[in-house]
Amino acid sequence: MKLNRSRLDYKWVILVVCFLMEFICLGFCSSNVGLYTVPITSALNIDRLTYTYWSSIRYAVQVIVALYFGALVNRFGIKKMACLGMLALTGAPVARAMATNVWHIYLAGALHGLGIVFCGGTMAGAVIRRWFKQDIGKYTGIVMSANGVGGAIAAQIISPIINNGETFGYRKAYWLSAAISLAVTIVIIIFLRDNPGDGSVVAANKKKQASRGTMWTGLEYAAVKKKAYFYIAAALVFLTGISLQSIGSITIVYLTDLGFSPSYIATAATVSSLVFTVSKLTMGAVYDKWGLRVALLMGQIAGLATFVLKGLLTNSTLGIVMAMTATVLSCFATPLETVMIPLLTNDLFGSASYAKVLGIFMAMNSLGLCLGSPLGEALRRLTGSYRVCFWLFAVVLVGVIVVFQFVLRTARK
Repeated sequence: MKLNRSRLDYKWVILVVCFLMEFICLGFCSSNVGLYTVPITSALNIDRLTYTYWSSIRYAVQVIVALYFGALVNRFGIKKMACLGMLALTGAPVARAMATNVWHIYLAGALHGLGIVFCGGTMAGAVIRRWFKQDIGKYTGIVMSANGVGGAIAAQIISPIINNGETFGYRKAYWLSAAISLAVTIVIIIFLRDNPGDGSVVAANKKKQASRGTMWTGLEYAAVKKKAYFYIAAALVFLTGISLQSIGSITIVYLTDLGFSPSYIATAATVSSLVFTVSKLTMGAVYDKWGLRVALLMGQIAGLATFVLKGLLTNSTLGIVMAMTATVLSCFATPLETVMIPLLTNDLFGSASYAKVLGIFMAMNSLGLCLGSPLGEALRRLTGSYRVCFWLFAVVLVGVIVVFQFVLRTARK
């Protein structure tokens, strides 16, 4: 049955589809990976450092595939690549549920990485730009907020399943994730479209946007490659990614090592996911109203405060308060690797080179995420705690904050 375009603008259907895609991709399947670390390593008798390499494989795949994101989408279309990504996301938990050794976990990591590229923030940003003419920050934030919703629901569902006393209880949680991923894949097959009904991509303004959150033509990729600030910005995206990785899977294991109870950790994961929803909406709204510089600073300062709090953390009454405060603040830092990268690409370089630059920036972000977990685990082995990791990344983030101001100033000139 055909939809009546006079009664329903199909872009709202697209917005819902993108929300569901990020719900499962960045939320249900990705937000709580740290909850599985101890159960899997114990059940399969895998060394924790050896286990963390699955994450490195995931991000290595993301780095390689993201570099070709623009070319693949231009050749095969958004819908086909999104379906490929969702099938990969369905296969990843199936591989983990059936895993009997670490190599199966590594295979799942590779599938997860492929799925993230074609169903994560990169793809969502590309879809939003094709279907919406303005307020890109707001709509990107709405779609990315699905991360928090999916993560919050997943934490409450999978934590009891994982911690039900069964050695291999985590496998049931993975089968559930696979079933939900398959259902969302079917939704995408039915409802996702490559372009608006006229077959054209929403036109961009020829000049720099007069108001934030709209598109401008910008620079061709040949011109972008000649700009020094392009390479500096890519390096800063890499450093941001490697820093933010310590907020993710390392944190849950860190709290476990400090003696925090599983119920508190599950609660913190739920709070984190719920605040993610608000933070991504906030980040998009701040970008639309005050611009890229303010939005970036908000996330970067939140990240710096998170590192400092976690570096000082102890298992005490004060520590419980500090841990929850850090959990909330980290939610306003994490959008730096999701919401902000598409917006950063749009502001610095525009539509003409958007797909290629976005792929490169996402590749650099993934490279940072790839190295974050092993570096944190190596520092734990060397020093006996993850604490040094947080202080190191706090210093790195200070440098990122300062240099980004020069990049934005140069780009605007």
